[in-house]
Amino acid sequence: MQNQPMSSGDQGKLLIFSLLMAPSIVFLFGIIPAIFLGFGIYMMKKNQDFSSINTAVKNFKGYAWLALIGCALSSIYWGNKYFSAEDSWFYDDEFFTSLIFAGIAFAYLIVVQVLFYSPMNRHREWVEVNGIFSTKPKSCNESTNQSEVDIIKGEKLKQYSVADELTKWAKLKEDGHISEEEFNEARTKLLKRN
Repeated sequence: MQNQPMSSGDQGKLLIFSLLMAPSIVFLFGIIPAIFLGFGIYMMKKNQDFSSINTAVKNFKGYAWLALIGCALSSIYWGNKYFSAEDSWFYDDEFFTSLIFAGIAFAYLIVVQVLFYSPMNRHREWVEVNGIFSTKPKSCNESTNQSEVDIIKGEKLKQYSVADELTKWAKLKEDGHISEEEFNEARTKLLKRN
């Protein structure tokens, strides 16, 4: 299942998560976790590595835990302050506001796991290579184009000696600019063209 496109249900969960994040971004207290997730998605797409999402979700949860603990401590402070007062039989707005924000932080901890991370993790291999909302795999040419070694871009413009080219590639390998695998691939291509 990890190498299958995301189902419409999983894509819907990501959309719902985005809609739930929108109010927190508008009120600015959710902009930092949104930056974590946005950067994680960007880096996953750029590097085709799902570990960027793992890190982004971990940072998001860390931020949410800090907010939860801060709000819980604030509600304890305000609750004790008004509970100890003899003439006050009710809690003040600060106490309830702290409780509400603690509840929101706790809800975001659950929501990021259920609506964001779990659907993406189930399709991690697909999402790494093809993206979140794609239903068709990238063509073989696109994915191999990046790793394929281009020997000479202007081969039609001038003739070259295979021996000269092999010497240049050997020098690149010796200097550490290319790997043994890249050198062998280039050598095979050059010898086939001859």
